[in-house]
Amino acid sequence: MNSENEDAMNLNLLYREFPEHFVWSTTYKMWSCRQQGFAIGRVVICHPTEGERYILRLLLMNVRGPKSYKNLLTVNGVTCDTFREAAEKRGLLLCDNNLIECMSEAVSYQMPQSLRHLFVVLLVYCNPVNPRELWEKFECPMSEDFKKYPNMHTREIRYKVLNHINDILPSMGRDINEFELTQGKIQSSAIAKEAKDVHFERNIIVNEEDLLLPYKLNIEQKRAYNIILDTIFSNKPGAFFIDGPGGTGKSFLYRALLATVRHRGFIALATASSGVVASLLPGGRTAHSRFKIPTDVDGNFSCNINKVHWNR
Repeated sequence: MNSENEDAMNLNLLYREFPEHFVWSTTYKMWSCRQQGFAIGRVVICHPTEGERYILRLLLMNVRGPKSYKNLLTVNGVTCDTFREAAEKRGLLLCDNNLIECMSEAVSYQMPQSLRHLFVVLLVYCNPVNPRELWEKFECPMSEDFKKYPNMHTREIRYKVLNHINDILPSMGRDINEFELTQGKIQSSAIAKEAKDVHFERNIIVNEEDLLLPYKLNIEQKRAYNIILDTIFSNKPGAFFIDGPGGTGKSFLYRALLATVRHRGFIALATASSGVVASLLPGGRTAHSRFKIPTDVDGNFSCNINKVHWNR
């Protein structure tokens, strides 16, 4: 539209302004000038972990009237190789305004624990120029859940928040002291030192709905369910393979097993080969994440997983 439509050329719009003046027609598969009565279209939101796609959106939110991807990649007559390079040359990544905007938007609807997880994602994947400034700006909303304790001092609340952040970072291969959020070194909490994974697994919430799944199993599912649980609770080693076409209830059985085992105080590690499958299981993670399997492997690689005493 910016390269062919005269109205778009004259308006010289940013990406977020475009739906105020134009509307997409599903019938004719094209944009047309917005008339009274049309709803304003939605602008796509990206997560910082989406890499170049996120940087592309950053460019679109700051560069007026781009006519092509090449146009976005070109800065002062020089065509950059990546959107990140173009954003850096335009000065969009020289400060943390886009990260501040991201956190500010999240503050309006996310709980403190979710804010801390988002903060960790920004630290690890978005390379903020000034991590301490970002921390100081959003320390208060990230601390709200700890402020409910009346006898807890501000300093104690701060270090509880920092310790929680420090408990999340190792799963992404980083340490909180790398970012210098405060003066001095932050020591790992006792939970982090002993077994972060054990702490995480023991705090997975088992839904009431999942606890009722064993009563809904069919005959074949119930047979597998009983055999597997008998092996687990008799403290015997065992390996089982559940086979069946898609849609025959394998995930349903897995959820029933996970709920029962966890409800009885045991630890169950839900691991899958892909993120899509892992997301279907409560507390599920991919094998690459769980066992620290390198993405690119050869005969010289090994899994970088710490020894954890699960029987504790």
